[in-house]
Amino acid sequence: MNRLWSFLKSEYRIFITLLCTCLVFGGVFLFANLDMQYFILSLEIILFCMFIFLIKEWMNYVKEENILQEMENIQIENKTLRNKMIEERNDLEEYFLLWIHQIKTPITVCNLILGKPDADYRLKEQIFYIEDYTNMAMNYLKLKTRASDMDICEADLDSIISGVIKKYSIIFIEKKIKLNYKKTEAKVVSDTKWLSILLEQVISNALKYTKSGEITILYDNKTNKLTVKDTGIGIPSSDIKKIFDRGYSGFNGRLNEKSSGLGLYMVGKIALLLGITIEVKSEVNIGSEFSFIFKNR
Repeated sequence: MNRLWSFLKSEYRIFITLLCTCLVFGGVFLFANLDMQYFILSLEIILFCMFIFLIKEWMNYVKEENILQEMENIQIENKTLRNKMIEERNDLEEYFLLWIHQIKTPITVCNLILGKPDADYRLKEQIFYIEDYTNMAMNYLKLKTRASDMDICEADLDSIISGVIKKYSIIFIEKKIKLNYKKTEAKVVSDTKWLSILLEQVISNALKYTKSGEITILYDNKTNKLTVKDTGIGIPSSDIKKIFDRGYSGFNGRLNEKSSGLGLYMVGKIALLLGITIEVKSEVNIGSEFSFIFKNR
């Protein structure tokens, strides 16, 4: 209705012309004392022609309006895509700035250790962190195209956990942290690769913030819940809701200058991708407990 009204307003010249024509012809017929039937017949012909003309103009008007609407939609879509590209580019730039800052730490430590008698073992530890942070960067980039890199199937949970433990064994040994883990004999529906990356980030964080004590890994078959529990420095209650935000390292990260806030951000993204629910419990100076609830088969 609004479109029709706009069209009629745009054709006001035609209506003014028609009105003027009718007045002129009516005046001529009236003053010349001509038969008004001919005037009425002429008026009907004029109105019919005007109606045909308006129909044609209406079709052109609708066509032009549709083209303009399509152009506007394309402009909006282009603007949205451009903003998305800028946002993703800014995300990548910000991520790699954080990553570069993070990778500098083990490199600096390596340089300091090289001249010391006990360099070999400690150097291996720092080289391990360099490789770990590099893998983190690559995994972050792969999250951008995760749809083409997914293979959801029945995965052997023990095989995944064992692989992660083996990878971080050097850190367990170096920090003398006890590991409590018994085989679960469980199968979960997930993507093996991404689930491994998720657990790597959780174990890495647990080792990073646990100076002494133990890390426990257990699985509850009834609830399909995998839990990773540590005896580390814990997380303040004010930080728990924000720990999965990108770049948020919280009080502990700022205190220890070891965290860029990327690990748990990736954990949250991967869990969302795999349909895993996360539960977090933590007490400062007591430890943290991360639980992952898998979908039922």
